[in-house]
Amino acid sequence: MSDQGGWPVTDGLFGNHRTFILGILGSIVGLTGVIGWISRGAGILEILALAGIGILGLFLTVGYILVQAKKPRRAPKRPR
Repeated sequence: MSDQGGWPVTDGLFGNHRTFILGILGSIVGLTGVIGWISRGAGILEILALAGIGILGLFLTVGYILVQAKKPRRAPKRPR
């Protein structure tokens, strides 16, 4: 475990704001893709693939939020 009490892998993977952006984009792509492919009458494999992308994006977004919530906050600087 890291010195902050978290797991090093989760801190490294979810500690970056790019993970949050990637998660949001993956969720949007998955949701809109599933809706689009269902309306076109696509097969189950295409629909499940896009649903998997959306679930992965949701996992990345929630993981980032949980890791950021556990990080200690810095004290604000006092104006001079």
